[in-house]
Amino acid sequence: MQFYGTRAVLTLLVLGMTVFIGIRVVNHMQTRSQETTLITLDEQQGADAWIQGFNYRQTRSGSTRWVVNADQAKVFDKEHVAKLESVQVHLFDGEFQKEQLKITSEKGVMNTSSNDFELVSKNEKTVMTFESGYQVFSDKLTWNEEARQIHTPDQVLIKGDGLTITGTGLEGDVDKHEFHLLKNVRAELVSP
Repeated sequence: MQFYGTRAVLTLLVLGMTVFIGIRVVNHMQTRSQETTLITLDEQQGADAWIQGFNYRQTRSGSTRWVVNADQAKVFDKEHVAKLESVQVHLFDGEFQKEQLKITSEKGVMNTSSNDFELVSKNEKTVMTFESGYQVFSDKLTWNEEARQIHTPDQVLIKGDGLTITGTGLEGDVDKHEFHLLKNVRAELVSP
């Protein structure tokens, strides 16, 4: 009889703990869901659209000129602005539709009216990777759609083919494949 009494007490104890744990798990999940919803609503405040997996394509005469991809975008219609997170820009050769240049950046701001954009990175550098393999590193890059030019006033590091070039400021014409460092240019040849 004592065996059955102990067994009954242990069974009730296990059932009580199971119910307690179940209630705690459900409450935790509801609290976490509310916190996530509040954060999302705060982040969206003021934006006309909040887009996960943003993709914006610029075409001319049926040819893709460039594509902007971002993990997230806040779009403000009246200001013609899209604020981007984790950005990739792919610039294409108009004639052959071959990718000339890929740019990655932590953040970006795009003018959806003029199609100009500015890319900025704080923790990692904004990186331009050319089809030749050369890479350009900077904190900030600006794209002017009308001129199809890239510009930065900041420090620039260029690497490729055993060559390291540093300088301040960069201007580049994508269609002419011409890029110029503006001042304080220094080049080093690194042997393999």
